[in-house]
Amino acid sequence: MMNPTAFILGSYEISWALILTIVAILVWINFSCTLYTGKDRKTIALWVMFPFAVVFSAFLARSVYWYSHQSQFDGYLYALKSLDLSAFSLLGIIPGIFMAAALIRLVRLDKNLPSLLDSLSPAVAAGIAILYLTDFYHPACRGKMIIENPSFQMLPFAYMNFNTQGEIEYRLATFFIGFIMMSLICVASTIFYLKNRKKKGDTACFFLLFYSAAQFVIESTRYDAGYFPANGFVSIIQIFSGICILGVMIYETVVRIQKKQWNKTCFLIWILQLLVMGGTGFLEYYVQRHGSMALILHPLMCVTCFLMAFFPVLMGSKKGVS
Repeated sequence: MMNPTAFILGSYEISWALILTIVAILVWINFSCTLYTGKDRKTIALWVMFPFAVVFSAFLARSVYWYSHQSQFDGYLYALKSLDLSAFSLLGIIPGIFMAAALIRLVRLDKNLPSLLDSLSPAVAAGIAILYLTDFYHPACRGKMIIENPSFQMLPFAYMNFNTQGEIEYRLATFFIGFIMMSLICVASTIFYLKNRKKKGDTACFFLLFYSAAQFVIESTRYDAGYFPANGFVSIIQIFSGICILGVMIYETVVRIQKKQWNKTCFLIWILQLLVMGGTGFLEYYVQRHGSMALILHPLMCVTCFLMAFFPVLMGSKKGVS
């Protein structure tokens, strides 16, 4: 384990989690301003949006965490007042930023909401990647998979944990996997944005698809995922991820039908999408009952989840469907 305290100023302890959270916000702001370019686009819109986005995201992230971990708090108001930087769900970030962007559109500081979301998406991926590192100092980082190879029984690969018998065990540092995945999604979203910036809303959909796919896998590896209070099987984030992927798939289908570009290939893509969604659901069911097979099942789940994200992109591509 690493010491969660970075340094001490008088009677105050400055944690690594706080430093990394600030770095994540600064990276997000700087990256967003870099991509937010174009004719008649003034960065004042972003600077007005940023405070609202931080407040909305923090509020929703804490609310979602409280909903799935109510036993950790004496009540909802107590949860909102808590300064615990680990008591947040990343699920709240995306809706929070969308609400702030919609507010900017409402007051007409930027009239093109899809384009605004496009320029924000790669930056959001970068910020979330850094936020994953904040949990290196908290048991929430531990995964279901136990690391037995001594060469990998250390951060960033494994998190030291004590089991119910008080024995030391090393579990997969699942949030390092999240950091790697979100970093790759950041790079891919940036490249996609630079090549498709004229197609309003496409980058936002691209990011949402692969973000959702990554979240589904990461949540499956976690030891203490955020479940619905009445259901300890499918997590809230996994439900949200599935809805996002299916929603984008339906959106791309409607657009293609409106343009009268529906054909047999589109029908085939839908069949394949339903098959991989069913396969992902089966893998999640199976890995929860046969945790010893996680080393095999989770890589397979990565494949099915990213196929789920790929098929809507293919549906919206003129080159991919002809």
